[in-house]
Amino acid sequence: MVLAALGSAGPASAEAPRTSGPATAEPAGGLGRRTPQGDPKPQAVTGRSAVLFPTKITRKPAGVGADGEGAELAPIAGQLDALLADAAQDLGLVLDLDERGQAPEEAELPALAGSLGGTLIVPSVRARDDEIELRIVLVEAASPELRVRIERTSRVDLPVRAVVMLRDLVTALRASPVRKEEPTRAPAGTLTYPAKSAGRTALGVNATLFGGLLGYSIQRASGSEDPRLLYPLLAVGAGGGLVMSILAAEEWDVGVGSAWFLASGAWWPTLAGHLIYAGRFGGSGGEGEQWTAGLVAGTTGLTLSTLGLALRGMSEGGALLAHSGGGLGLVFGGMTEALVRGNVDAFPIAGMGYGAGLGWLGAAALAVHWRPAAHRVVAMDLGALLGGLGGAALGSPLLLDGPTETQQRAWVGLTGGMTLAGAAIGWLMTKPKAEPAKKPRKQAHDLVEGAMPVFGVIGQSIVGERRAPVVGLSWSGALR
Repeated sequence: MVLAALGSAGPASAEAPRTSGPATAEPAGGLGRRTPQGDPKPQAVTGRSAVLFPTKITRKPAGVGADGEGAELAPIAGQLDALLADAAQDLGLVLDLDERGQAPEEAELPALAGSLGGTLIVPSVRARDDEIELRIVLVEAASPELRVRIERTSRVDLPVRAVVMLRDLVTALRASPVRKEEPTRAPAGTLTYPAKSAGRTALGVNATLFGGLLGYSIQRASGSEDPRLLYPLLAVGAGGGLVMSILAAEEWDVGVGSAWFLASGAWWPTLAGHLIYAGRFGGSGGEGEQWTAGLVAGTTGLTLSTLGLALRGMSEGGALLAHSGGGLGLVFGGMTEALVRGNVDAFPIAGMGYGAGLGWLGAAALAVHWRPAAHRVVAMDLGALLGGLGGAALGSPLLLDGPTETQQRAWVGLTGGMTLAGAAIGWLMTKPKAEPAKKPRKQAHDLVEGAMPVFGVIGQSIVGERRAPVVGLSWSGALR
């Protein structure tokens, strides 16, 4: 088959000259194919209309050699016609068999290609002593240039060389898809493109620190205090985290939001595990169990955040929302425990741990499906901070002179309520403003554009040579 000949064809011999014509341009749009009745038929999208002329036998000039010179090439020319037809179709060309006939002179080929609206292929052979000279001319529509390839080869290698020559010509044609008569236009779109894995720095820093923390947690959970075990675990953990972050950044496009979302899944659950264990079992359990709880919670949070990124990418606002959920949950969890106990002197460790874990989990789940603006999340956090400080300051008189449980609960409630109010105000203040609806146009004498009240000197009173300013209120503007 022709494809087998394409794969096994080698380079031409050293003594066989090969010349190529200049590159031509590819015509834009699809080309039509004619039926015997003359009606145009749409061409296949993947094909290009082409006309393959019968192979010409070029004879020696008159008076040179025998009169029947070239007759022995007639069978070879017929074989080349069938072989080149199969090769052209294998290369994606759609042959127009209705236009076959004797090829015109080469000077007329560009005009004929333009009138037919396709590609012309003109092969010719000539006997050169014991070899055969094969010449293939390819002409593209709407181009005055000819692509020519000439080779001398033996009769045995002629079929293979013919297929390779046609393949080279068609491949070079497809490599120049811009038409000459049309100016080359700059590609539309942005001038710059964001770099791949823009969050590689944030991912690398957090992964290195968290890897070191994992190594330290393993050492503390084992109950060993031997530095010969501590430092190797720190090095292995930090180095492993850095290597994993580099591999992840090379394999996937890790954005800044995705990197910080993964960081939130590592740090907040780890902190929550430590706080919960310290608040619930700090007096009865050993130190190693607390580090084990933090290790388990941190790896669980990191796994959940990775699954969230697998479902959908993460924006910078979503990553901030996850961190904000962990921070606000930490604060409100501690307030809730203090409100229940009615004692603000005891540090609410367990409540802060539960709040941090549940707050991060809820905010992270929300961030997977919702893309808030980053500045709105920051405004909400700042509003919560200012509101909480203001509420604590306003309720500080309740904590004077040995406050009761009721007074302490009132102070915590006031602080928490002001924190929520500040967060809501910060969120609403950064809400995008809707464009006002256009009001119906009033009459020109009733509408004043840019009218502003002015209080001050609005005129001057002149009596003879005496002048005095006139002070009052004026309203001026341009009528439209």
